[in-house]
Amino acid sequence: MQPLALRAGISVERYWSMDMNEIIAQSKANNQRKYDQLKERAIMDHKLSELMAFAVNEPNKMPDIKKMYGIDVEADEPQPQSAEPIPEWKKDQAEFMKQAEMIRNTRNARKNKQGGE
Repeated sequence: MQPLALRAGISVERYWSMDMNEIIAQSKANNQRKYDQLKERAIMDHKLSELMAFAVNEPNKMPDIKKMYGIDVEADEPQPQSAEPIPEWKKDQAEFMKQAEMIRNTRNARKNKQGGE
């Protein structure tokens, strides 16, 4: 078990002072952090490829950094994103979509149940 814990990013000293549940929780957290970093890198790589496509094909239409990444490079500190009020029709639309998804899932479940018998 110790080699697996070391591979998951838990130090030897911490390993011997932890119980099984702590080891599992820590290794899951470490794996999730690695996954989040990989996901962030994939998003940034994709955005970079989009910018490269603009640079090669249409340099005059290339979006600025703020539009592409959602950050202001001239600001010293990150600005909190403004919470604009959601229009009532958007709330209604979201509720309608949830209901439609539930109906679709129910119909698919019935089809699968009837088809499996």
